[in-house]
Amino acid sequence: MTGQWNWRAVKLVSALVYVSMFVPLLVVVVNSFHPQRMASFPPSSLTLHWYGEFFADQMLLDAVWMSTKVGVATAICAGAVGTLSAMGFVRKQFPVKKGLVIVMLSPMLVPPVIVGLASTMFFTELGWERSILWLVTMHTLIALPYAFLIVRSRLFLFDESLEEAAQTLGADHLTTFREVTFPIISPAILTAMIISFVISFGEFTATQFWVSRETTTAPVVIYTMLETLITPKVNVLATLVLVITIAIPIAGMALQRWLASPTE
Repeated sequence: MTGQWNWRAVKLVSALVYVSMFVPLLVVVVNSFHPQRMASFPPSSLTLHWYGEFFADQMLLDAVWMSTKVGVATAICAGAVGTLSAMGFVRKQFPVKKGLVIVMLSPMLVPPVIVGLASTMFFTELGWERSILWLVTMHTLIALPYAFLIVRSRLFLFDESLEEAAQTLGADHLTTFREVTFPIISPAILTAMIISFVISFGEFTATQFWVSRETTTAPVVIYTMLETLITPKVNVLATLVLVITIAIPIAGMALQRWLASPTE
């Protein structure tokens, strides 16, 4: 009987967690269709008026486009560097290996506000002006630990005898990686890139230190609008960010299944 009550308590707590997560998101999405400037929930009617206002606002479109560009570049960079780093850590033995793993994972451990402040002071001392390159560099640093862990976990399960067999048959290291290693670990690399994009696209805490007027991202614009303006367009922007961050992983999973499906 006690076990049954414990299981019911677990289900109740789980339901409350999901409700607390998804109800606020639902309110934001529904209010993006609210006809009035001062939104209330539930709305008396629905309209696409604020979506028209949003797509007519070049500043908001530029912010979404900037977040998308930075996210794609971060996904590529973090995926590539994370894969190479993971292969080096798994395949090679070298001094202070455990210490370097801690350094690699440190962006996950340090609070984002500290990362943002410290990197801003560092780049300012170097005379590096805020730019999209600055954003991509720092977003890659933030996403890199996640990409590294994902690819490394797959490499731990990799059967190295497959590479040895390919090299025994005359394949060089590059051919072996291209024809044997990469096809097997590519789902993990794709997952790492998707996670890196989502992290970059939604990053705000550290990003607020790195943006300029020309490189403002969507999360920073959302926060700024909430602080300075009261407009339903912020709900539209938040809805669009939510849709993108959900659609990208779904598309990635579909691509993974397609890549994993047997070809005739």
